[in-house]
Amino acid sequence: MNISEKIKAGRENKGWTQAELAAKSRVSLDSIKRYESKKNSNITIENLIKIADALGVDLNFFRSDEFVTKLLLSPVTKSQKVVTKLSLSQQNPVSQSKNSIQTLNDDIVSIPFYEDIQASAGRGAYNEAETSRVMTFGKDFLREYFGLISFKDLSIIRSIGDSMYPTLPQDCYVLVQKKAVKESEICVTRIDDELYIKRLQKQPTIRLLSDNMAYQPIDLEGKNFEIIGCIVGYFKKTAL
Repeated sequence: MNISEKIKAGRENKGWTQAELAAKSRVSLDSIKRYESKKNSNITIENLIKIADALGVDLNFFRSDEFVTKLLLSPVTKSQKVVTKLSLSQQNPVSQSKNSIQTLNDDIVSIPFYEDIQASAGRGAYNEAETSRVMTFGKDFLREYFGLISFKDLSIIRSIGDSMYPTLPQDCYVLVQKKAVKESEICVTRIDDELYIKRLQKQPTIRLLSDNMAYQPIDLEGKNFEIIGCIVGYFKKTAL
């Protein structure tokens, strides 16, 4: 089944009308009808997440060749803004939160999705929102699409700006993993109260690089900064 058929099947399994699914998912009725009819559906990842939450299914349920994801096989640079709640310097910040990453069983992982946090792949952005919802993914999905081996310390945030284009789309959701960042990998870095997604350069000096040559490097020497973690993949906003 394609995604349109899966939405309809999930709704009918609940015994809901299209209007009921729209109300429970907070997605417009016109959108639900369009998604199920496959006529110019153009479903966005945020609406797909809302529908999955309403139906009580893993987002992996909608997996198909049409589900647009990208595995970042080569290191990339990005600038991104994330609130300090996601900071590595805090002791177990995520595990202390009700939105913490949890292994639901041997095959499913729950990942916090900070839909209101915007990370800048550009000149910096700021957003103080810290609330999140939890998304569930099958480990097989994360392995296949993002090449993950470890499923710890993952989160999803929004990337804005074009400094990492064409490596990363201008407006997408990025999968972040808090871990040591290697030379030339794409990372999330906090500078003061702003988050950036850029490529990390460690030698001869530590700085952040953009894949879009219109942006100048950001030197980190002498700045109040913290490297949060790696960008291990992204979801395009349009999933169909």
